[in-house]
Amino acid sequence: MSRAALHPAAEPLADRSPSPDGRALVQRARARAYPISRWYLLPITERLASRLAATRARPVHVTLAGLVLGLAAAGWLLADPSGGPVAAVLVLAAWMMDRTDGALARRQGSGSVFGQWLDANVDELNEVAWHTASAYAAAALGQNPLPWFLLIAFLGGKYLFMTGLAEQRLLEKAAKERDAAQPERLGWLRAAYHLPGDADIRLHLLAAALASGLMTVELAAVAVYYNLRWVARFGLVARRLGGGS
Repeated sequence: MSRAALHPAAEPLADRSPSPDGRALVQRARARAYPISRWYLLPITERLASRLAATRARPVHVTLAGLVLGLAAAGWLLADPSGGPVAAVLVLAAWMMDRTDGALARRQGSGSVFGQWLDANVDELNEVAWHTASAYAAAALGQNPLPWFLLIAFLGGKYLFMTGLAEQRLLEKAAKERDAAQPERLGWLRAAYHLPGDADIRLHLLAAALASGLMTVELAAVAVYYNLRWVARFGLVARRLGGGS
């Protein structure tokens, strides 16, 4: 399964054609994938990638820099539960590295399967570290164990959701046939349903929660969202795979 299937906001495929139409297509894809970052962060990553392209830096180095920044954000919260604003800045810096490695790979033509694998795993490791540290900080500040239960619900829900996505290959053919036979309905509702799963939206929500101290609210939001998603996904898989029997 492709990384894009597992990560809704994965880097859109680069268009190597110099035609204006090709560049416009890529820009539209990025705008859909990064509804927040496109306004301030993507221009910065492109400039940074442009500076790094002529150096000995490679995308894997940028990916690892994002891991260091991400773990630093988690470590800061663990050391100082009231340090949410600083952790939020470090989270956004890690997100910038996550976007820069792909831009650098396109400019250098140095992308690799290993780089994509490492990037995907660093993303997941950072997210687990951030939410674990966030739960610790929220529980310490509020003297309440609720954030820990929300963390467990979030991790369990996301695990089950990703397990459901592992069946995606079995559904691709059926989905194409269904979409071809039926007109698209409730497009805005479907978009709203998938919006919280967008990595760009989710990361900015986390940064805002860290900066404002509303970490328990963010944990509750992602816990509810991923548990709804895995239930819906499992139901969809069961209906489609069992529908013909």
